[in-house]
Amino acid sequence: MPKVQASPGAVAVRFLPLLAAALLACWAGPLHAGALVAGPMAGFSARDKVTIWLMSDADAQVTLDYWPADEPGRIARSRPVGATAANGRSVHIVLDGLRPATRYRYRVRLDGQPALPDSAALSFVTQRGDARAVRDFSLATGSCAYLSDPPDDGSGARAFRIFEAIAARKPDLMLWLGDTHYFRDEDFEADAPARMNARWLATRRHPQLQHLLQTGQHYAIWDDHDYGPNDSDRSFALKSVSLDLFRRYWANGSYGLPDAPGIFSKVSHEDVDIFLLDDRYYRDDDSAPDVSGKTMLGAAQLDWLKRELRQSHATFKLIANGSRMLSERPGGGRRGGEGWHNHAEERQAFLDWLAAQRIDGVVFLSGDIHYAHLTERKRPGHYPLLELTCSPLTSRIHPRPNPVGAVSDTLVLEQNFCMLDFSGPPQSRQLALSVWNADGKRLWVRRYPASSLREQRLVE
Repeated sequence: MPKVQASPGAVAVRFLPLLAAALLACWAGPLHAGALVAGPMAGFSARDKVTIWLMSDADAQVTLDYWPADEPGRIARSRPVGATAANGRSVHIVLDGLRPATRYRYRVRLDGQPALPDSAALSFVTQRGDARAVRDFSLATGSCAYLSDPPDDGSGARAFRIFEAIAARKPDLMLWLGDTHYFRDEDFEADAPARMNARWLATRRHPQLQHLLQTGQHYAIWDDHDYGPNDSDRSFALKSVSLDLFRRYWANGSYGLPDAPGIFSKVSHEDVDIFLLDDRYYRDDDSAPDVSGKTMLGAAQLDWLKRELRQSHATFKLIANGSRMLSERPGGGRRGGEGWHNHAEERQAFLDWLAAQRIDGVVFLSGDIHYAHLTERKRPGHYPLLELTCSPLTSRIHPRPNPVGAVSDTLVLEQNFCMLDFSGPPQSRQLALSVWNADGKRLWVRRYPASSLREQRLVE
């Protein structure tokens, strides 16, 4: 084909837009492209799907490249999801059509460009459908993550080293037991939704949190401080705003029921079912008279919990709640802090039902109280009920701890996180409970064979 010689005028017209763009770039500085500011965080997973959460600092089209870890050449790409001002640039990407019981690797792209170095070890695991082939796995947990406002009062960067200590344990799951940030009174003043969102952002964007968010898979519940004001209950006027924000920043898979809003749901991992409870949306004031009908969980949530427990075939059934569930009043007319003991009729009715149903493998998890301890509640004719209370991650220690009925040598009065390790073949599974300090030192461990948390069946 003969070469066509362009006239000088045509060349000038052709390059005029490029010249204008170059001059605009010099005057205005480089155009800002979206950058990853939080996450990515793997959340809910099932046999064939997983949800990944992340947040950008500017509008962007987000995609994920993902592949089975043992087949690095088999790369698929997700459909693009827009990170926009309307969703707070906080996005949830659901990957489906996955293989069960498979570890996948993935990378994040913003507007087609990699958002992290290729060396970033991002992965998630899909669930298996065969309970006879369970794997060993670990679950980290904790509550009460306070981030101070400037000027730092001592609960800032150094205290947040605990998140690196958790990530170093490489847990398969991280379960956040509430108070994942602390609202302030001014967050509920004029323009409250924007102020409340800003409080979420202040913690979620914290640099020392990112490594942990990128490690394992995460589930969460709330307690009073990430739901509303201190000791807040069902009367909190902005609870629907709190629910919307919780759904924006976590990826639990489901939240409440169609006719019963809230954050409660069930998730499963290997042979463990985790019942994530909502202890605020329906809660009556703890300090109100303990009369008939006083509730912490509400009738709809309690009915749901009982139904799910009856249907569960999991070896271990973890009931996770923000407030303590098995603690008792210290006596002398004192309430002994928030907890289900301040809703005594509701709690006793549930414990009686649990015994009558003879449900195996129940273990309670809680936070809130700013110290850690293990409770063991004896039940004649039934296995003892355990409650691991794990608190605080970065908040201050309670100045006057009073754990009623704590197991000997389990009280921890320093910032801490807890580990639950599940191991062994299906017929002889074991649960190890342990508490670790902010430097990653194990402070104590207790081991429970699944058989010790099982009802003795009557032989006819």
